[in-house]
Amino acid sequence: MSEDYEEQLLPVSLIKQYYFCPRIIYFTEVLGVRERTTEDMVSGREEHDRLASLDLRRKTLLGRRREKVIRRWVRLEVASVKLGLTGVIDLVVLTEGGLSVVEYKRSRPPRRPPMGHICQAAAYAMLVEEHFKKPVRRFYIHYDDGNSAKTFEFTLTKELRDHVMWAVKRIRSIIRGEWLPRPERKEKCVNCGYYRICRGV
Repeated sequence: MSEDYEEQLLPVSLIKQYYFCPRIIYFTEVLGVRERTTEDMVSGREEHDRLASLDLRRKTLLGRRREKVIRRWVRLEVASVKLGLTGVIDLVVLTEGGLSVVEYKRSRPPRRPPMGHICQAAAYAMLVEEHFKKPVRRFYIHYDDGNSAKTFEFTLTKELRDHVMWAVKRIRSIIRGEWLPRPERKEKCVNCGYYRICRGV
C-alpha cells in the first residue's frame, strides 16, 4: 500500500459500504477485491441514470410546485481535499431557497433510509458546499424500484456532519492499519456480494 494513502481522496460510496459492513472496506481497499458485475447491477445503473435524467425535464425540484428550479447539475463530479472525499452526485439543484442535493436509489422504498444511505447523501451535500462555497440546507434520497417510489428529506445538521467525518476516519483507519473488522449482523450476509470471500477469511 502507498505510504501517502492518507493524502488520497476516498470515494463517498465507501461510506455507504462501511455502514453496511466495514469488512467490505478491507476487501476492496486493502486486498483490492472488486464485486463481480452482474446483469442486475448493470440494469440498476441504467435505471439510476434514467431517474436522474427525468429531472432535466422538470421545472421544479422533484415535481414539487413550490420549488422552482433555477439551475441544475446532473452527475456532478466533485472533490474536497479538506473533507478527503470525492464523488459523483446524482443531482444538484439551485432554487430560490438555495442549493439542494438529490441521491437516487433503485430499490424498494424503506420505512426509513439506512444510516449508510443518509451519511452518503450527507457527504455529497458537504462536497457541494465545498464546491460552490454555499450552504446546502436540505438533501433528498429518492427510492424507486419501478413499482413504488418515495422521497425522504433531510437537513444537513452538525450531527450528520460529525457522523460523516467519523466514518471517514474509521475507513482510513482500516486502510492504513490493514486490519480486518468484525463482520456486521449475519442477516446482511445473504445480500452481500463479498460473502464468499468473507466466509473464507
